[in-house]
Amino acid sequence: MYNEADAGRALRYPYGQMKPALLGFFLCATLAAQPAGLEGTVVNQATGQPLAGVHVRLVTGDFTDSGADQIVYGAISDRAGHFSVTNMKPGIYVVIPERAGFVAAPSAKPATPVTFVPLKPGQQLAGYKLEMTPHATISGRVVDEYGDPVQHVAVQLEPVAGGAQIDPFAGWQSNATDDRGEFHMVTAPGRYYLKAPNFPYQRESAPEIRTDGTSAAPYAGTYYPSAASTSAASIVQAAPGQDIAGLEIRLTRGTAAAGPGSTFTIGGIVTGAPDNAMASVLLLQGENPEQMYNSRGVAAGPDGKFVFRGVQPGSYRLSAHYSSGKTSLLSQPVDLTLGSSDQTNLQLVLAPAEEITGTLEITGDAQPAAPAEKRTVRLDPAFPFNTSGNPETIGGEVDTKGAFRIGNVAPGHFVPVVDPLPENAYIQSVTLDNTPVPDNILDLSRGVKGSRIKITVSRNGAQVSGTVLDKDGQPLLSPLVMVCLASDPSKLGEIQPDDQHRVTEGKYTIKAIRPGKYRLFALDVLTLASDAPDANSDDDELMKSFFNSAEEIEIKPGDRIVKDLKAIDKLPGKEPHASQ
Repeated sequence: MYNEADAGRALRYPYGQMKPALLGFFLCATLAAQPAGLEGTVVNQATGQPLAGVHVRLVTGDFTDSGADQIVYGAISDRAGHFSVTNMKPGIYVVIPERAGFVAAPSAKPATPVTFVPLKPGQQLAGYKLEMTPHATISGRVVDEYGDPVQHVAVQLEPVAGGAQIDPFAGWQSNATDDRGEFHMVTAPGRYYLKAPNFPYQRESAPEIRTDGTSAAPYAGTYYPSAASTSAASIVQAAPGQDIAGLEIRLTRGTAAAGPGSTFTIGGIVTGAPDNAMASVLLLQGENPEQMYNSRGVAAGPDGKFVFRGVQPGSYRLSAHYSSGKTSLLSQPVDLTLGSSDQTNLQLVLAPAEEITGTLEITGDAQPAAPAEKRTVRLDPAFPFNTSGNPETIGGEVDTKGAFRIGNVAPGHFVPVVDPLPENAYIQSVTLDNTPVPDNILDLSRGVKGSRIKITVSRNGAQVSGTVLDKDGQPLLSPLVMVCLASDPSKLGEIQPDDQHRVTEGKYTIKAIRPGKYRLFALDVLTLASDAPDANSDDDELMKSFFNSAEEIEIKPGDRIVKDLKAIDKLPGKEPHASQ
């Protein structure tokens, strides 16, 4: 079961097209149920002949960085290309075939980088055909404007739109140049742009002073053979088994004007560091201020000055940090967008992490017959991707008058967490200095500055429960069933798996619901996965279509609603999947 109160957490996968809402649940859902099995054959797509010695790996579970909950099954194909795996837990598996000289062949339908196989409880899937194709190799060198080799350039492949997508599990799509400027990559056949996106490491030192007044611009991302964008780049077409050699990427330098290939400089000064101490400056980059993924850092000089050169246009967040022993200082973050000019007069002021005070009020409390339960309040990051370099906040215990203190609060955006919440209770409202906080997200990006927060918890949360039914009106006993409750389709992309809230033997219960209007629906996950077992489906749009087709229900304070749900077992515009 899923509740939009879980918003804010995020799953990360090694391929950007995967969305957390539905496919994330697919991969994380492996359960103790009637075992399944998979039997099939590996063939050479080019010849149709069986392939022996293929290591077939079937992986499901946690695809975040830790991978702690992954389950991996494996088999080796025999001379007839046959492989078999039994006693598997039901779930949705990523199929990863490995054999020297070959790669997994793209599917016939819109080419997908990952192959999924859904296995229902007790299902013994036979006759599965797994195709591989001889890999291609692409090699060459990277040179500067004078034709001299350049080392440590991370050359990458970018698939041409509509072509085969790179298998994220292969790990062959990038290669750094050696001391002769040479690179060598193994990849699937396809049409690619060849790019040197991470230009050679450029020291963030002071610019040279030249007699003629010139200044060397830093290298910019360059497409083969020497282009700033794909519009002027050459396409590399790699056939199965083909060795493409002798390609040369001649690096281009950034231009001062905005446009393809332009680069900029970000600089400024850090103040507030102890005497003779140097602070670290962190630069985050991403799609927008709420999603910062990439980072780089420099040390400020003894005078506090810092500079980042060769910065591509985009959205950035800048912050300074200093730590020594018990002393921890940090600055307020600065958000900026580079588009047409340098940003070289930024000021980052270091200050100690702050303490924020507040009160907790629980409405609907009867006069307790026993001592009140001890509770703590903490602040969790509202945008987990944007917390690099920030210390964790120190949760505060709530006293008998409802007061609490939270320490080590760095500038940022936070959501308050009350632990434990009373049964069926929810956070009704949050105020910051008597001002209501939208979506309970506290904006402390400019620091605490003596602010106070008030958290109101209501014990009068609602509850919805019932049975998930199959197409015949019987309880759906599949262990992979997803129940969604959301007030807005935009919240569906934030839904995350929660082991304690999954449907059990067809029954579901959703507690601690905030009053309001919602859409409620159930998904037969395994059957849906059988209809669309690929990573290229637009998962956000798919979830929105489920949301829009669901019945709206109004939930009032304290409601105890019993509602049975017929599980959705087909994709929009498709006939129901045949039962197996």
